[in-house]
Amino acid sequence: KASASERAMVIGLGGLNLFGVIILGTMLKDYTTLPSGFIKFVADIFPLLQIYAGSFFAIPVIRWLLLRKRNGEIERRNQTRLKFAQALELPDISLRRKLLSAREMAQRTFIGQDRIVYSTDKDFIEQDYDARDWERRFRENEKSE
Repeated sequence: KASASERAMVIGLGGLNLFGVIILGTMLKDYTTLPSGFIKFVADIFPLLQIYAGSFFAIPVIRWLLLRKRNGEIERRNQTRLKFAQALELPDISLRRKLLSAREMAQRTFIGQDRIVYSTDKDFIEQDYDARDWERRFRENEKSE
C-alpha cells in the first residue's frame, strides 16, 4: 500500500511524463529541417513514448476498476452469507422443523461394515464372490419364510 504522498509523487511523475510527450510531439511536428541522428531516433521511438505515457495512467485505472468490481461481488456474496447465517441463528417455524428433522436423520443413519456394498480393500473377484454368497443366503432365507 502506497501512502498518500507516494501516490501524489507517482501522479506528478506521470503528469510530467504526459506533459513531456505532448511538448515533444509539438516540437517534432514543428521541426522543419532535415532531422539529425538523435532527433530521427527520438522521432522513431515517439509512438512508444506515447504508449508508455498513456499506459502509465491506463493500467492502474483499469486495475482499479476491475478490483472495484471484484470487491463489489465479494461484498454481495458476504452479505448473502450473512443473511443465511442470521436465518440459521433465528430460524422460522418451517426452517426449525427442517433442521430438527435433519438432525434426527443424521443421528439415526449409521452405515456400518454390514451395509457397505462396495469397498476398495477387497479384490473385485472376492467382492463378486461375497455378493453371490449374500444373494444365495438371501434366496434361502426367502424360501424358508
